[in-house]
Amino acid sequence: MPTVLIADDNAEMLETLEQIFTFYQFDVVKANDGKEAVEAAEKQMPDLVVLDGMMPVMDGFEACKSLKGKSKTKDIPVIFLTANYIDVKDRITGFELGADDYILKPFNSKELVTRCNKILQRHNMMRMLRNKNEKLNTKNKKIVDELANLLERSKVNDDSTFIDNVTGLYNFNFFQKRLKEEFLRAKRHENELSIVIVGFRNLEKINEVFGHQIGNYIIMKMANALLNKTRVSDVLARSDNDRFYIILPQTDAQGCYFEAERIRVTLSNVNYFDDDLIETIKYPKRKISDFQNIGINLGAATYPFEGEIVREDSELLNCAEEAFKKSRSTGDDITIAYGVLQS
Repeated sequence: MPTVLIADDNAEMLETLEQIFTFYQFDVVKANDGKEAVEAAEKQMPDLVVLDGMMPVMDGFEACKSLKGKSKTKDIPVIFLTANYIDVKDRITGFELGADDYILKPFNSKELVTRCNKILQRHNMMRMLRNKNEKLNTKNKKIVDELANLLERSKVNDDSTFIDNVTGLYNFNFFQKRLKEEFLRAKRHENELSIVIVGFRNLEKINEVFGHQIGNYIIMKMANALLNKTRVSDVLARSDNDRFYIILPQTDAQGCYFEAERIRVTLSNVNYFDDDLIETIKYPKRKISDFQNIGINLGAATYPFEGEIVREDSELLNCAEEAFKKSRSTGDDITIAYGVLQS
């Protein structure tokens, strides 16, 4: 039974959260502010921490920073559960501090628990991967094994025509099929639908210098980071041109931009050239810094557009591609939404 630490200065909210998590078979540890949460986390070592953003004594942001800054608690996943009037900049700050997800009040209890379970599953998978890696004798075998593990996960889907061979994610064929379905559903129910495209400017250079095996290892790390940051309802896929495509059902333009920025911040903080990889490729460590900046570009588009008619899913995809190309042309790590191009 997993243990969750919940911290909120509102006694009624704390009691509500306790009842929800208890009902869904969690052991619950409670704290009334950020300081109590940090102390309880160090003592109890919960599997997950849920923090209110605004609390007395120490707020959720400081508590998250403290937890992520200590070797004992840095790997405990953190979710912010906070008011919907919190500024977008504050939410991005939370992710920069190491938070794994953001849920706004008022919330759906089933969605809250589902997202918590998804995060726990991913962290458990990563922990198992790290533990297995520690038992390997050579660095080269470690990389091969990580790739094999990721590919093994793809076997849960019997239709291999929809699976990307490098990452085990869905491939572009599946993305197109699912996008058509989601677009028709959005039109029928008059819902929003968003797309985010993620690409990396310097990946081709890495392939040229180190070879495609190293490039695939880095792509795998990207895929793991994206898996950790996409939501339960999102559809994540990879194309042969080394772009990742994300479908965000029932997500408006503002929500899409927020999710895209959350992904950008996460990917920019990944250590793609870790010590194990550097030792494997036998490349001068002082020169590795030339490749650390992967170059992250994101393009986003949302249906429906204000004042513009989009009739087909292919038109929505074209809008996202146009935004992505504009992002890439800047030469900076940036998210550009198609709506901004039209304003």
